[in-house]
Amino acid sequence: MLHVDPGSIVPSTRDLLQVLATKRRSMALVGVIGSVQPAEEAARLHDLNVSALAATEPGVAMQLAARATKTVPMLALYAAADRDAFLAARFHGADGVCIDAQQPLEEWDKLAKSARTTRMLPLALAVDDASFDAAVTSGARAILVRAPSAEIAIALAAKAPRAITVIAEIVGADGDALRALRGHVDAAVVPASVHQDKGFAALVAELDP
Repeated sequence: MLHVDPGSIVPSTRDLLQVLATKRRSMALVGVIGSVQPAEEAARLHDLNVSALAATEPGVAMQLAARATKTVPMLALYAAADRDAFLAARFHGADGVCIDAQQPLEEWDKLAKSARTTRMLPLALAVDDASFDAAVTSGARAILVRAPSAEIAIALAAKAPRAITVIAEIVGADGDALRALRGHVDAAVVPASVHQDKGFAALVAELDP
């Protein structure tokens, strides 16, 4: 993980939870930014009214994408496990960061507080029933469900209290998988293979009007 000077950290000013918490009336879309022309890609997604951006790791690409728009928040998809990871996420533009839900509650609370010190949203990362139950118990306001299919993500999301915002990240998701999620989760992570397709604007209008 990259190490950064804590004195260089500026607190987040973009409210990630606000754009993700749709109460399942619509489904916010979170576009994953790649390493090729990240600023241009972020600007394009902004023009398409995508609710948020995401990056798989901290670095220059994430930073350029986060700076390309003043209003669209950035989510760090990797599981941050310590203070250095949180600082790296925020330094490179993250407004929200994931924490593995499968650890002692006391440790989760400690990590979540570290994220909040920079005004980032801490999201509990869940990958199965056990970790999802742990995420709910943790008191997290938002849970990122990483699942191999829409069906599994939907089954897990159904267990969440309505007050918790659920974001689904489906491995290898396509347009049909994203459509299946609508009404079951608050938001969904969109891979580059989907948002770079020429029909993506119509998908945004359909899922996140």
